[in-house]
Amino acid sequence: MKIPEIRRSEISRLVLENRRESIAHLSETLDVSEETIRRDLNVLHSRGHLVKVHGGAVAPDTPGLGTAERRSIQQADEKKRIAVAAKKLFKQGDSLMIDAGSTTDAFAEALSTVPSLTVITNSLQVAQTFWHAGNGHSVILVGGELRLDTAETLGEIALQQLSQFSVDHAVLTIGGIKESGEIMRYRIDEVMIARAMITHAKNVTILADHTKMLTPALMKICDMEQVTNLVTDRDPPDSLKSLLIDAGTRLIVANLL
Repeated sequence: MKIPEIRRSEISRLVLENRRESIAHLSETLDVSEETIRRDLNVLHSRGHLVKVHGGAVAPDTPGLGTAERRSIQQADEKKRIAVAAKKLFKQGDSLMIDAGSTTDAFAEALSTVPSLTVITNSLQVAQTFWHAGNGHSVILVGGELRLDTAETLGEIALQQLSQFSVDHAVLTIGGIKESGEIMRYRIDEVMIARAMITHAKNVTILADHTKMLTPALMKICDMEQVTNLVTDRDPPDSLKSLLIDAGTRLIVANLL
């Protein structure tokens, strides 16, 4: 089956009919490499046609999907556009800290084609994406308490390990941006990870779709003045644009794909 869209349509059909399919079985059934199937699953996942899980894919409405898998379906197209736009900010040889979230998962997929990056992350999915890509990447997954529903490491051990590094960039996903320009997230352990990454990076890039604009979350990560770049999918409200100008934060609005 040579035509990618025909193959992807067949993959979607098999996953919906069987509720779950492995990469190995899809590869054998469709007579293509497992790497081709992985790429197809990435595309179908970004479109919301299925949910990519470890070793394969499941139907979007499968009972028991974890929090991370459910979040990855929401605003999937917007997150892909943000990821493609953000990729242009980075170059071969850069060092990055990347936190865990569905938007940074999409970003990792886009960025992994840039060679020879050093990536330090608390996200199992981000680490796996760069590891599978090859391309001369150096991937460091920090330790700590494993939170299974979001596939990330958290806690004091993770914070201690992050403090050992100094990188060019921190790339973060968020819960919301308040009207005052404060960058927010919902869980204290995720906030602490984000703060540590900001402390040990020269530049900070926030990835946030339009639903996060002027939307408060529970806890503050940082002020807008600490953010180098904000990458989003729509023009933010004028009040937020003014805050970005005052803070010296570069606004990047992703183009439609």
